[in-house]
Amino acid sequence: MDWLGCLKAIVSLLPWVDSKATPHVVYPFKVGSNVNDMKEAIDRLIDLKKDVEIEIEEAKPVNSTPTNQIQGWLSRVQTIETESTDIVKKYQHLCRCIWDISPNLCSNYKISKRAAENRDKATVLCEEKSSINQVIMTLRPQGQEMPASSSKSSYLESVLQDVKTDVNGIIGIWGMGGVGKTHLLEQINNALCKEPSKDLASKVLVVHVECPKECNEEYIRDRIIEKLGMSKSNDMAVKKDNIYNFLKEKNFVILLDNLWRSVNLNTIGIPELKEAVTYKRKVVMTTRLEKVCRAMGVEKKVKLDILEWEAAWSLFEKNVSKETIDSHPEIRKCAMDVAKKLGGLPLALITVGKAMCDKEDLKEWEVAVKQLKQIRLRDVELSDEYTSVFKMLSFSYDSLKNEKLKQCFLHCSLWPEGSIIVKDDLVQLWMGLGMIDMPTLADDYDVGYSYIGTLQTVSLLEIVDNNTTKMHDVIHDMALWIANDKKEVMNKWIVGASAYERGQQIVISSDTEIVSVLHQEGNSFSIADNSTKLVTFRGIYNEGIQLELFSKLTFLDLSWSTLKDFPVEICNLMHLQFLNLSYLFIRLLFPEKIGNLTVGIQRNSGWPAAR
Repeated sequence: MDWLGCLKAIVSLLPWVDSKATPHVVYPFKVGSNVNDMKEAIDRLIDLKKDVEIEIEEAKPVNSTPTNQIQGWLSRVQTIETESTDIVKKYQHLCRCIWDISPNLCSNYKISKRAAENRDKATVLCEEKSSINQVIMTLRPQGQEMPASSSKSSYLESVLQDVKTDVNGIIGIWGMGGVGKTHLLEQINNALCKEPSKDLASKVLVVHVECPKECNEEYIRDRIIEKLGMSKSNDMAVKKDNIYNFLKEKNFVILLDNLWRSVNLNTIGIPELKEAVTYKRKVVMTTRLEKVCRAMGVEKKVKLDILEWEAAWSLFEKNVSKETIDSHPEIRKCAMDVAKKLGGLPLALITVGKAMCDKEDLKEWEVAVKQLKQIRLRDVELSDEYTSVFKMLSFSYDSLKNEKLKQCFLHCSLWPEGSIIVKDDLVQLWMGLGMIDMPTLADDYDVGYSYIGTLQTVSLLEIVDNNTTKMHDVIHDMALWIANDKKEVMNKWIVGASAYERGQQIVISSDTEIVSVLHQEGNSFSIADNSTKLVTFRGIYNEGIQLELFSKLTFLDLSWSTLKDFPVEICNLMHLQFLNLSYLFIRLLFPEKIGNLTVGIQRNSGWPAAR
């Protein structure tokens, strides 16, 4: 290349060299303006950061946390804020200048260059914030508070202390029915849900599962998935893996209420409790049977005993009300006699206390003392223990104001133990059985809801929320005991377990009046006597039921059955007054023979007897 070509090449590079070199040349002479520009950009950025921090702080009470994107942005803002503070300090220290020119040009160059770079970074971060749409995200709830009595269990503090220790494992709470195990577990649940956490990593996930009598691993697995809001699957292995993967890197407490047999936690998907070093993992279970604690390998056992006299009297007095007890000089003495005969069992003290809360007639108290005179909870053998409990609790049933309300209460037991009962479904059951008979449908619902309120007031039903209710498991057993003429053999009213107890053998005898096996598939039915008195049937239909043999049926609920064709044998049930075929996919709903039922089916209070 000749000298002319070289010159042209050099000249062509001059604009590029000028654009790159000029800023570096002027850095030492623009240090003051660059630092000021940087401070203005940082101030705008800090204002944005403060707005974000206020939004995050306001969202804390609603279980929210900053998104990963905003956390990264805040981290970068903090970095540049720290760097800018350092630049300003160094500039103020070195600057001994006139007209923003320091004698130390080398230091000026470095500070000016860093200030210009930080100014540009701050501008970019301000623009980046405007592109972030979501500042906070809602967390999965670390637990859900439950309705619970305000009275505090005397065991709460000690058990909570065990739960909060760093030693992972199983805590077993055991004791007879009605002694307060469920109440204690609900209070543990609520205390843990309210426990403040320093950060997301320290949060403890709390999952509470109520276990019906025939509960198994599949039932618990499905309830955990439901509580965690996870996607459902029919594949048990997939469900197990989903639970395991969700819990394996979390602190958690699983609360299992009312276990009747041991369950395999690994089969459910709960990670091994003791192998975790960095995470807190606890399972707290309640059971009536100490042997279940042993079978589960419980590290810490807590036995709940009946109350000592002072605590028992305080609980009874609270539920009766001091006003009632002081309404007559002799009522206090009778009330103390009643409380003593209840033997310190919390559930009995509460239910009988509420049954007596409006009794200001001394005669009623004297009758109560007489009725309870033969019951000595402390003196009975284990085999008779629950019969004695039922006798005490049945005092509340006997105190209900009329026979209709008593029957409504007993029919609450037609749901499996531990079920959450939709109030509308319960009222419709009472209507279908003819227990509520008012002029209009609206009146029927008003009366039904008032019955539910009355039963909740005397603690024979429990409050869940505005739309649902439930029965304590001991109250449920007591209701079936009464319905079966206070006999141990339950063959008059047969109530199946949960849908997870499949393939049950249901024996319908000549004494059987009611069969309720809701949402259960695979059951087999055998009829011991063709002269059955069965009048009410609720369950999943299958070909083995032989409905034609139940000629006295007045109430038939086959909802949720997997029927494709209408069972024509229904048309021969001449006494039928209520028919529920909800949630079915029947190709032909009413064959011609349905006309045979017009004599039996009647309209009751605006509610169609056949539904």
